[in-house]
Amino acid sequence: VLALLTTSAKDEGGRARAIALFSAVSSSGASIGLILGGILTDIASWRWTLFINVPIGLVVLALVGRLVAETAPRPGRFDIVGAVTATGGAAAIVWSLIGAPEHGWTSARTLGGIAVGLLLLVALVLTERRVAHPLLQLHLFNSHRRVAAFIAAVGLVGAQFATFYLTVIYLQGVLDMGPLASGLAFLPLTLMIFAVSRVAPRIAARIGMSRVLVLGATGLTLSFVWLSTLTETSTYAGAVLVPFLLNGAFASLVFTSTTALGLEGVDAAHAGSASGLVQTMQQLGGSIGLAVIASVYVANGTPGEVVPGMREAFYAAAALGALGIIASLSVVVRRHSGTRSFAPGRAAVEVD
Repeated sequence: VLALLTTSAKDEGGRARAIALFSAVSSSGASIGLILGGILTDIASWRWTLFINVPIGLVVLALVGRLVAETAPRPGRFDIVGAVTATGGAAAIVWSLIGAPEHGWTSARTLGGIAVGLLLLVALVLTERRVAHPLLQLHLFNSHRRVAAFIAAVGLVGAQFATFYLTVIYLQGVLDMGPLASGLAFLPLTLMIFAVSRVAPRIAARIGMSRVLVLGATGLTLSFVWLSTLTETSTYAGAVLVPFLLNGAFASLVFTSTTALGLEGVDAAHAGSASGLVQTMQQLGGSIGLAVIASVYVANGTPGEVVPGMREAFYAAAALGALGIIASLSVVVRRHSGTRSFAPGRAAVEVD
């Protein structure tokens, strides 16, 4: 989807607007899912939260042929080995991390699964260096701005997804909200994402996309720190609503900027590979963040109680956010540390 949006845009302005809208929809999807999931769980069963994807998929299949222009096919062989090693490596790492809170970070299951995943990813890199039509374009990692955006996405998206996990536990376990009410509690966050996404391209045009990432990473991390102050006596209006609004506003900037920087300078032929990397980094970040923060929560918690351990877990989310801040600052610092070289008869050239 992201590749089709970027390649079908008529100009850079259209591309920026398409990325902003895509980021708004994708980043708010998690909170919208909480609302819809609450409705389905209340009126039917949690199993419907999985089945609801079937009719959505059928509608997409019915409309895509009419509304989406086809791209020109390119001859070549499918990179089967690359697909297997990429999928297997990512799945092994995610499987290991998800089970880490239950089985332990030093267990044979966790360490063995991570080792298998890393070996498969090494095999992926070796494969992509020699095949004619690689699934993963290794030259995409030559850009410092793109790599920094990937690192920021892992940290910030991981912290964001884990925050949803923690706040749902708090809303239901402390504030006694049901599934539907808990989902609706995320509505202000979702609306803020959509609102800020409308102006994100203008902000980027004024201050630059790298500074948008710094701004978004900083604000998002502050929302995690704010949520760490939740107690047994806190209320939704007094302690949750404002951090949610702050979170939604800056999450929109993070998703827009990491997506835009991840696709920056990529030609149409490699848009699929680049967009796949953007999505992979976000999903891996979510899995890593949830595993890390759930482990921190369990390690510092008290059985049968909700609040103990939550402060430390939100601090862990803020630590992942700090990783995103450092990565985003490296883009700005590197850009402004460029030197100017002069040659007789030539204009000064700024080196990034």
